[in-house]
Amino acid sequence: MKKTRVVHLITKLELGGAQRNTIFTCENLDRNKFDVFLMSGRGGILSPDIDRMNIGGNDSRERFLYIKDLVREINPLKDFKTYRYLVKEFTRIRPDIVHTHSSKAGIIGRIAAKKAGVPFTVHSVHGFSFSPYQHILKRTIFKKIEKYVSKFTDHFIFVSKSDKAAAEELGLLKRSDSSLIRSGFDYDKFKNKKTDISEIRKKYSIKESDFVCGIIAPFKPQKGLHNLIQIAENVLKRDRRVLFFIAGDGDLREELELELEISGIRDRFRLPGFIHNIGEIIPIFDLGVSTALWEGLPQSLVQLRLLKKAVIATDIPGNNEIIKDGLNGFTVSVGNLVEFADKIIYLKEKRGIRRAFASFDEDLKAWDGKVMVRSQEELYLSMVEKKRD
Repeated sequence: MKKTRVVHLITKLELGGAQRNTIFTCENLDRNKFDVFLMSGRGGILSPDIDRMNIGGNDSRERFLYIKDLVREINPLKDFKTYRYLVKEFTRIRPDIVHTHSSKAGIIGRIAAKKAGVPFTVHSVHGFSFSPYQHILKRTIFKKIEKYVSKFTDHFIFVSKSDKAAAEELGLLKRSDSSLIRSGFDYDKFKNKKTDISEIRKKYSIKESDFVCGIIAPFKPQKGLHNLIQIAENVLKRDRRVLFFIAGDGDLREELELELEISGIRDRFRLPGFIHNIGEIIPIFDLGVSTALWEGLPQSLVQLRLLKKAVIATDIPGNNEIIKDGLNGFTVSVGNLVEFADKIIYLKEKRGIRRAFASFDEDLKAWDGKVMVRSQEELYLSMVEKKRD
């Protein structure tokens, strides 16, 4: 049986759900049925992880290709060079399917795939490139671009119901089929996790009396970390035993650290940088927190819930598909920083309610990476079979 050849394309291998999703898929697609390629812009903390692709049966590092001119920022010259490179490589590789992830790679990659005569293009929406917090002109331009490239898309994969609803509202799905496939990860790493909590708290100088609010987020504007600092100021005026632990890093680090120093609360924050095995850290959290301004659907909230943490999160699409207000945590409107702080104090003091939220029973199996990969395999094979018929 002829193998189906699939190229995955993503802008950059940062430490995020979309990137982990893509790498996990490339590692775990059935090599008896699929030839798998991964293409990405240079840089990104997960770049070393692609070495594991060969464990699945790939026979050459040529199965992973860096694209030197693919960058997140709009750069007409680099973007055109990326387009030409992709047309050339797609023509050489001759994939049956090009599967794109993230906004920039998704836009250039889908157009290049059609130019190169690739039979099918699939695009995973891990949150759109436009948001309510952008200038209206920028948001309008991105919407028009998304609508244009939808013509080059044979199938959309959505990780959240809200993104699918947004796509339908924009008219992106008129010429395309779509699926809801959750952004999966290595589920087994988060089940029956055993962690020496006292040792990890000691490692990060966290006292036994500290109440830890844990945040898993890269230091990007969309994660609302400036709002988190204001929330923390409000909390710490009332209770200095609360400590905020942010597992992440990024371009805003210097800016955020300066803000913490000025506000006089730097000592109540832990900023250890990116943590690859986040399942080792979540057990030390007394409470999970998300101050995101917009999302696709964050894996981190699913992971917090798998490890039975009550969560306070902004009430935005994506977040509110996981956090059910009054059942497994609280959702708070983005701008209501005082209420957010009140909820932290409330759950710190109401241990019984916090434990009830933590123990809320929900079915999260859709985020098992094996389920995600199997669903994508079925999709790929059905597309190719249609062509052969």
